[in-house]
Amino acid sequence: MDLSRIIAADIDGRVHNTRYRQAQFHRLQAVLVEHVAEIQDAICADSGHSAQEVRAEIVLALQELRTHFLSLSLEKDLENEYRIANGKDSLDGSRGTGIVYLVPCTHTLFFSVISALTAALAAGNCIVLELPQTTMALPALLRQILPNALDHDTFAITAHRPDSSFMNKTLLVAQTGSDASSGLISPAARTVAIVDRTANIVEAAQALVAARFALGGRSAYAPDVVLVNEFAMKPFVEAVIQQASRYLAGENGEARQSSSSRRSGLLDSIQKERTARVLVSGSQWGKIDEKVLLVHAVTSLDDAIDISSYASLRKYLQLANEIRNETLAATYAFAAPASAKYLTQFIDADISWVNHVPSHMLLGPALPRNIPYNPNTRYAISSFQRPRPQLITPPASAYTARTILENTNSTNSDNLWRAVLTPLPSTKQRPGFKIGFFEQGIITGGVLTLATLFATVSTIGYYTWIYARRV
Repeated sequence: MDLSRIIAADIDGRVHNTRYRQAQFHRLQAVLVEHVAEIQDAICADSGHSAQEVRAEIVLALQELRTHFLSLSLEKDLENEYRIANGKDSLDGSRGTGIVYLVPCTHTLFFSVISALTAALAAGNCIVLELPQTTMALPALLRQILPNALDHDTFAITAHRPDSSFMNKTLLVAQTGSDASSGLISPAARTVAIVDRTANIVEAAQALVAARFALGGRSAYAPDVVLVNEFAMKPFVEAVIQQASRYLAGENGEARQSSSSRRSGLLDSIQKERTARVLVSGSQWGKIDEKVLLVHAVTSLDDAIDISSYASLRKYLQLANEIRNETLAATYAFAAPASAKYLTQFIDADISWVNHVPSHMLLGPALPRNIPYNPNTRYAISSFQRPRPQLITPPASAYTARTILENTNSTNSDNLWRAVLTPLPSTKQRPGFKIGFFEQGIITGGVLTLATLFATVSTIGYYTWIYARRV
């Protein structure tokens, strides 16, 4: 596909105009609303999701569109543009990266596309969407309606990846994972949940069953394994069995049929493992792809932290997925606040949620790694922009450097020299006032050693005295 018009539009900078972006949002929203019934049918045909799940996907996608549109303000942009003319610094000045290349994930495809596309559009970018030719209904529909909604010069859909000469000019948004060293890359990492004995067991079971079974069990944030304190295992399993029935049966009580043609599922593999035990099964449940909740007992918080390491997770998740990353995508910690703090502090995860599963995060891709989390949208507009500050007022450090380099005032230069050589302010903590973790360990070890030594010497002395008395 010829993408020269995209390159030309990026050069002429038309997407930097706020009114242009607002007009694009209006056209996009109007077209999506016009075809909303077709979008619903296409999502249902591709995913097999329930009517409520399809509606949730569309509502959240259109909310993303509205939120990003409302972030645009002509008055604010004009104020930013004329800061220098008015003698003010523009420290937060920015503009779009140029061209955004979007590779969406197939899970909740509509939300995945719209959430990234609208953020990139609001940030002031040209956009190229990669939609390979497939038998799925929704990609075909998007290829039909999106070009009619957006400017052909600033938006394009391609079925094939362009060559490196074009890709080097783009910001890659890869929702399916990528080996690229830069861009907004959603990791293909695992998610772990921990249920401590201090948790509300019923609420934890309800939230984790929903996270694992809703939306076909294909969410990036569906828990791959649930680590449950052994004292809470029995009530947790009972609550899971009770909650699972509403997801493993259809709206009229019949078992839901799998949309996959595969006949051997994960449950079949688990049944062959001598170390695994199937707690809930049925004539159809074992054939529903990926609707399987793996539960493993732990003895303590530290045990849960150790098992959450990837070396241990390989053992417990080898039936489900091969672990490739060193950092978890997410952690769910169901525990009292103090215990949850301990868990989330020492488990390496991109994000941690305590005593809840955010339902909206079950849709769309995993959060790109190493960018700030935005609670209002999946992608922050700033992630699609580059800083372009404009400064008119020299900072204090510039005065310092000029005074020393030009050496026009030796007194001021000497004062600056003495100032940086003065000691740092006191921490106001007396030496030895605080006993840390390692100090406590040393003290405990010393006390145990002295107690043992005292008991040994006393025993030897007692028997020595008895012997001497007899002699």
